[in-house]
Amino acid sequence: MSQRFVSIILLNYNSHRFTIDCVESIVAKTKGVAFEIIIVDNNSNPADVAALETLTAQPNVRLVRSRINLGFSGGNMLGVQAAGSQATYYYFLNNDCVLRTDVCTQLADFMDATPQAGLSGAQMFAGDGSRQQTFGYLPTLGSKLLGHGAVRRFNPALYPPLQQVYTQPVQVPFIMGSTLFVRASAFQAIGGFDVAHFLYVEEEDLAKRLQRAGYTAWLVPEAEYVHFTGQSTTRNYDIEKEYYISLFHYFRKYHSWPERVLFRLYYFIKNGRKFRRDPIFGRLAWFIGRGSPMRESLRYRQTIGHK
Repeated sequence: MSQRFVSIILLNYNSHRFTIDCVESIVAKTKGVAFEIIIVDNNSNPADVAALETLTAQPNVRLVRSRINLGFSGGNMLGVQAAGSQATYYYFLNNDCVLRTDVCTQLADFMDATPQAGLSGAQMFAGDGSRQQTFGYLPTLGSKLLGHGAVRRFNPALYPPLQQVYTQPVQVPFIMGSTLFVRASAFQAIGGFDVAHFLYVEEEDLAKRLQRAGYTAWLVPEAEYVHFTGQSTTRNYDIEKEYYISLFHYFRKYHSWPERVLFRLYYFIKNGRKFRRDPIFGRLAWFIGRGSPMRESLRYRQTIGHK
């Protein structure tokens, strides 16, 4: 066990209370592996950063500050650069999570025993204790046009039921980004996260590239954590727009231009038909119709902060 080392990377953006609780749960629960915690602050306000400084009194906790908000992928890649070279596994954990079990040991045990696994994740629970969906399906035209139930009939192995209660590890298409436990050698071999993804679709892209490199993704349900979903990100039109910027970047990477045209039409109609419910959907439909240009990403609307 002493040979296994987990570099746990947390992102903080003006949410130090969640980060402190997350760190405390990691320290309390992790018993079977050596670990370090790298906190990457994505250009929070000075008071929030100052509150995190108390955590660095612990020998295995480090705080890395960025003078610009690097988003999910960029922030985690900064954490990887700061992590020790001895890492066997990287654990990218949302800061608004707390561990219910010894997740790092449980996932490391599974990955040690499953060499083809490049990625795994723990079972998610909500703050009220309810079991939550922890994996998803990679977007395909078939699933969008026919529905998941129809495509599951043709290839059930690619579409394990989302709401089923699993008691044994199950191979899945991708793991939710709040709990990404990744084999360090595999992660390094594919170049890590694609930093063109700012806030969304990073987990789908990571799973897709690991899959192409011959690795698989797994849900390990005996490992459990709580995710206080959405507490660290406020959703608004710009945030919704950011999702489609990342989604269509994914489509440009992995789908032909005729498929991309159909995807654009699908999402244009999906949002456009709901504009009477909320004008934001009409604005999103127009944005998708314009091609979801990356130049309108929030990453390009910020300034460099002070040291």
